[in-house]
Amino acid sequence: MSVPALRLRENLSVAFQRGKASGPRTEQLGAPAVDGDNPPSVYDYLGDMQLRFMFTASDGTNAVAKRADLERLGLTPQLAMTQVTVNTRRARGAPKQGLFGLGVYQFTGRGDADTDASYLLDRGFWRTQLQAFPRGVVAAIPRRGSLFFADAGDSAATEELARMASRLHDAAGEHRVSSFLYIFNTGGWEVLGALPAAAPAAASTAGNQDRQSHRQPSREPDDLYDEQEESLSLAAGGQKMLIYCLIANFVLSAAARQGSIPPLIASALYIAVAVASLFGIVRICSGLRYGTSAKILFMVLAFVPLVNLIALLYLSARTNRLLRDAGWRVGLLGAKAS
Repeated sequence: MSVPALRLRENLSVAFQRGKASGPRTEQLGAPAVDGDNPPSVYDYLGDMQLRFMFTASDGTNAVAKRADLERLGLTPQLAMTQVTVNTRRARGAPKQGLFGLGVYQFTGRGDADTDASYLLDRGFWRTQLQAFPRGVVAAIPRRGSLFFADAGDSAATEELARMASRLHDAAGEHRVSSFLYIFNTGGWEVLGALPAAAPAAASTAGNQDRQSHRQPSREPDDLYDEQEESLSLAAGGQKMLIYCLIANFVLSAAARQGSIPPLIASALYIAVAVASLFGIVRICSGLRYGTSAKILFMVLAFVPLVNLIALLYLSARTNRLLRDAGWRVGLLGAKAS
């Protein structure tokens, strides 16, 4: 796509970048952050964040929006923010959140996850969240493209958000964005406070090590994403395996009744399907992060008539909920990532 064809209203987007720590404490566009003849459209926005307007096409082509571009399009910086919200919803759909873990939410759905931070400008979405979280919404943009949030009334969730954002920010290097937490209430966004210092990787004393053995071990920030994706893949793969095993079981039963399969071969196939079903149950339980005792329980229940159907329906329902919350498409023959 040529650059002139790219510089249209419908391609306007935004990126958040590091700015001065002494920026605005409430949501507002400050003075242009870059001077000169026809400079890029970069503005101090909130806390230590700056807004940089861009033009981004559906094929990924992008270009920096200059101040003259906004004037040519008849857009003030404030109107440009509104246009970005419209464009983001058109490209990715209305914002949909999924539980990332321990009360912390992220955005799910179609499109490029690197544009998640653009949803910070979608005031309609955040006002809707106040119905579920009347004490406000706490959010963090620790690194480029990432936006996480939690219920301001849930202290455990906000503490987890702060710890996670601190780790992400500490490891992001040149991709760091903001070292602050922000809160949205009826007045809009404002700075809540600075992120805590990243926790050390290991305890320094034997006593600390004993206490840490009962807690979740320290992980690299990117491992949070890898672990979540692994859990989703395990659950989806296990569910698909069980679905195919059920279909195979019906086919084998029909063939055995008609006598089209020798009894010895039918018995061997039944055993193979049963073993595959157990593997599927283990994968689902691992994806749902069940412990060893729960895995053993569901494996035993798989051999109890009628009860096995209830147990499998329960596991399938829990898996469907997990995958839908993460933005996966769930169908009759399993799920696929969106």
